[in-house]
Amino acid sequence: MITAADLEYHHSDTADHTWAETYYLPISVPEERLFAHVYVVVRPVLGTMQNDIRVHGSVSSTEFELLYIDSQNHLPAPERFSQLHGPNGLSVVAVNPPRDYRVDYVGRDGTEIHVDMIGIMQPFDINDPAENPFTGTTEEEKLANTSMGSGYKGHYDMHCRVTGTLKVRGKEYAVDIVDRMNHSWGPRPEMEIPPMNSVWAQFGEDLGLRFHMHLDPAQETGQDQRFANGYVLDKGEVFAIKDLDMTTTRVGIVPVTIDVEATDIRDKKFRLRGVPIAGGPWRAYAPCICWIGLIQWEHNGVIGHGSIQENHALGVETRLRGRRWSDRIAALTA
Repeated sequence: MITAADLEYHHSDTADHTWAETYYLPISVPEERLFAHVYVVVRPVLGTMQNDIRVHGSVSSTEFELLYIDSQNHLPAPERFSQLHGPNGLSVVAVNPPRDYRVDYVGRDGTEIHVDMIGIMQPFDINDPAENPFTGTTEEEKLANTSMGSGYKGHYDMHCRVTGTLKVRGKEYAVDIVDRMNHSWGPRPEMEIPPMNSVWAQFGEDLGLRFHMHLDPAQETGQDQRFANGYVLDKGEVFAIKDLDMTTTRVGIVPVTIDVEATDIRDKKFRLRGVPIAGGPWRAYAPCICWIGLIQWEHNGVIGHGSIQENHALGVETRLRGRRWSDRIAALTA
């Protein structure tokens, strides 16, 4: 179970430089096809912090088409994780931990974020068998089932009501959406971040889904993703997902259609189809390329929104794709 104490640092005296504490905080304006995020990685043993703030306004396969980016890797770590204030103009404060947060950012070129994230559920602890009965019984099983390994030694997801404003290069947009945030902690060696998917969808406050997938790029489409963990938020109640099939059709690195069939512990099924309306590649860590984007979801004729983070590990991809200049290039078809 997640408590207010989980908004502070978790590392011990034996933790090494790989220990990380992270936030992922999306800010979406679907009607404008805008997708922004605030990503925070603190390495408390090193005393450093990485912040990544960006805004997408198109569906792209390149970062050159971002509307805005402020990515800095060597900022001083905050004294307390729950009271994060950086020299780059970012502030993230847990005003009512673990459920309510205030995010403020005053950046460059007339770009600002001012939102409240108010939890509409108890944060879902993916490692607590009382909340996720499929987590595993041993520490080894739990880490294997997280989709991120030791990086999710601790992790929670939470649907929340996000309200406030997003200003992009001088133009201000109102934000009012049910979205999802998360917080993670544990050893996170950059070369060991695996291929995986992190996906969420919400249809107002009545229905939301959140799930993690293992990704195997050596397998064919439809066989390359395996369910790790997740939940359904159904009219205020949270139910663990016990089984999920997901098929993603991609053009290059861009997911163009996503088909999902999820079954929760009540045996209730949910069928979703998603298409991207904003997003692009994101390199949160040097050896990884993650496609992130705002997805428009359809479920039983109802339109909702959410996002996907599909992480491609270069250590894995280069073993599959690496070639010399004289090697034959795969045939192109049109």
